Amino acid sequence: MEFFDWTSVPQIVLMYLTPNVESGAQAAAQMRWIQMICLICAAGLYLAGLLCGGFGLMTMAKRQGIKFWWIGFLPFGNTYLTGKLAGETNFFGKKMKRMGLYAMICEIMYVVFQIAMLVAWYQLMSGEFFVLVEPEKGPSYWELDLSLVGQMYPQHAWIVTFYNVISVIAQAWWFVMLLFFCFLFSAFFRKYYARSPFLMTFLCAFLPLRGFVLLAVRKNTPVDYNAYLHRRYEQMRQQQGGYGAGGYGTPNAPSGGNEPFSDFGSPTPPDGGSNGGNSDAGGSPFEDFK
Repeated sequence: MEFFDWTSVPQIVLMYLTPNVESGAQAAAQMRWIQMICLICAAGLYLAGLLCGGFGLMTMAKRQGIKFWWIGFLPFGNTYLTGKLAGETNFFGKKMKRMGLYAMICEIMYVVFQIAMLVAWYQLMSGEFFVLVEPEKGPSYWELDLSLVGQMYPQHAWIVTFYNVISVIAQAWWFVMLLFFCFLFSAFFRKYYARSPFLMTFLCAFLPLRGFVLLAVRKNTPVDYNAYLHRRYEQMRQQQGGYGAGGYGTPNAPSGGNEPFSDFGSPTPPDGGSNGGNSDAGGSPFEDFK
């Protein structure tokens, strides 16, 4: 879920802007303050992405005759609707019609783990558990020492264990969710942005930019990815003059015709300007933002 990805952005900045503290209590209060600011900033960025993505999904869903387009504005619902728009997904050679549902379930579980970690983290933010570290070089600072929890409050040592275990589970589950997201968005953008589905999948699965990307490609017309590749192949073969004279490896072959990554930079798509289903955007999914 993009919300937790966004929290790391302001957290990195605030960690270097906060003043020094003189006690463990101040250090704990500072950490809580940093986390609260990060959550508020992340909530704003996530809400903006949710609205942008919802509008993009609504536009595409209405064009496909999907009546429950409104779930695109809901957390988790936007993942399910993306799966409905993507259609059948190839998952390790198996055809799956409910990839959006499975990805949504993974996303819900990931959020549950993250919330559990957050609650446990706040339980550990006590000044009694911070110790002063005085390195040989550099200024001293206060650091959280989780071993103090078991020493001072043995009855609450389970919180530390719970936090450590849930952290490992959340990290492992993130990879599971990422796997489903990669297959989901790959199928989606093969249909709605065939020119460069791998780039779009990276932006949506690895980075918290799903909403803004969906808004950018909302006007695209769905295409058959295999037919699209076939048209590109035929266009490249025509540009090469066939496999005879002027073909591959001959002096008459046009420069750059052998480029295996020409899909990522071709100025003229083979379908007369549709650019993989992007006929209204003039070849760039972010044309509306120029």
